[in-house]
Amino acid sequence: MLWPNRKQTQSVTFTEDAADQTLLDAIEQELSQAKYQTFSNLCKQALWQFLLLSKSEPTSPPLASETPNPNSPQVLPILPNLQPLEERLFEIKNKLTDLEKKVLADDGTKIEKLETQFHQLTQQVTQLQTSINQKLTEIATGLETVKSQPVIIMESKPPQPEPEPVSQEAMAEVDPLLKRLGSLLDDF
Repeated sequence: MLWPNRKQTQSVTFTEDAADQTLLDAIEQELSQAKYQTFSNLCKQALWQFLLLSKSEPTSPPLASETPNPNSPQVLPILPNLQPLEERLFEIKNKLTDLEKKVLADDGTKIEKLETQFHQLTQQVTQLQTSINQKLTEIATGLETVKSQPVIIMESKPPQPEPEPVSQEAMAEVDPLLKRLGSLLDDF
């Protein structure tokens, strides 16, 4: 049990909160339509619907003379002002279902795009690997060819120094003929 002492009377307090004021206005509207004789009857009806409503067995609320059977739940008909709420809830549920389908479709499209890109990258890697293997084979073949050819070792001689320009006096000392002709050249 919720309350250890079972009070027969409970009180409801409404604050200045907008939600409470909206609820209070709706209560006043229901009471003005004379569907319910008292606030107590309205609360009982609402509690019956809220706590004991079963959509599978629509029945009417118990009369004051009847005592409800504790083993069988009592079901009240839906209040007319709750029907728009139920319709709105149904619309929201449908919108959520549509949104879920759209998200799943978008995810499917994205997954397909990623799979296509992955496949293209895989092909490019395969082509690159094939190209690298061909180049390595060509290099290996070139090395085999180079290894099979005889190696000719050429002795390298140190570079010879360039001859220094020889002066005419040095040449004259070397060659007596040039010495005699040198004087003729000077006269000429």
